[in-house]
Amino acid sequence: MKNIYMMAAICITAIGCNHFAVPSNTPVTNVELQNDQGKVILAGHCSISSLQSNPYKEWFDKSYNEYKIDTSSAEMIKLLLQNKTIEIFLGSWCGDSKREVPRMLKVLQSVNFDTADIQLIFVDNSVKKYKQSPQHEEAGKNIFRVPTFVVYNKKREIGRIIESPVVSLEKDLLAILKQENYTPNYKAVV
Repeated sequence: MKNIYMMAAICITAIGCNHFAVPSNTPVTNVELQNDQGKVILAGHCSISSLQSNPYKEWFDKSYNEYKIDTSSAEMIKLLLQNKTIEIFLGSWCGDSKREVPRMLKVLQSVNFDTADIQLIFVDNSVKKYKQSPQHEEAGKNIFRVPTFVVYNKKREIGRIIESPVVSLEKDLLAILKQENYTPNYKAVV
């Protein structure tokens, strides 16, 4: 009987462990809602094209166009992205998301990463739904800061960049893809 309880405890612990998180499988909804401050924000699983409409287009285009890609690192990234998916938790209200997400999308597009393998999940900033999406894709994934870029290999998390890169988006992503010893700025609680 003790063995059954021990196995149950191990299974529960393993399920809760961040490295067993799998990408969300919710439909793209492109939901806009009004937050506590009365501003319109994106919420839930949205398409990349949603960032090309107002009021998001202005900050998206500015950050995207101004970013200079580290092409030597990008070339190495290109080779390692096979069978990978990336989940990006962000807030259309968040300054760090407005800066880093367009840059990451530019890096990924520069290496011809399939946009079907990128999921954008927008979280709310209202008091009662802080850092939550309407469909709760963040549940169990320790999303405390945004943006959070979660990289998966065959549906198993292999690393994440939290809020901003340690060195650069390209070098941090490369370290994750090479499965080097990488610790993000804000280590996720496991």
